[in-house]
Amino acid sequence: MPNLVNQILLSELQSDFQNMGSCVVVDVGAVNPQQDIEIRAQLREVGVRYRVVRSRLAKKAFGAIGLDMSEALKGRCGIAVAEEEGAIGAAKVLRDWIKKNKDSPIAIKGGVIEGIAFVGAAAAEIAELADRNTINTQMVCAISGPARGLAGVVNAVAGGLARCLQAKVDKGE
Repeated sequence: MPNLVNQILLSELQSDFQNMGSCVVVDVGAVNPQQDIEIRAQLREVGVRYRVVRSRLAKKAFGAIGLDMSEALKGRCGIAVAEEEGAIGAAKVLRDWIKKNKDSPIAIKGGVIEGIAFVGAAAAEIAELADRNTINTQMVCAISGPARGLAGVVNAVAGGLARCLQAKVDKGE
């Protein structure tokens, strides 16, 4: 019976990992029920599915999609699976929760964003990444900045000429 259960869990994980956009792997320590409810609620608010998994099965499921996450999958693990780059938001939620709760029983151990695995110290930096909307806004500002400056210069020249002509008209010249 356990083999059948493991096969079902493994196929679910493989399906989740193949369809995910990103994920965060969390080392789950002695989390009490109230903390677990709080973490899950905050992750749901940012549109992330969270589940505690067997690390052996998760290693196999990650291996099936060509990712080596064995360093992050040691001990009791939780995985927050998100669409697109939603794991960045999940990592930020987890980072803030860890900072708020001293002696936190959880730690970010790994993650996958756009098919790239982050493990160890790099995983903690996932929370520092900018999401797609922020990057798009920065790019639009960078592109439109010079155009805005050029428009201001052209407008200033025409406006200055108009003020000079008006001054001449007002003097009666």
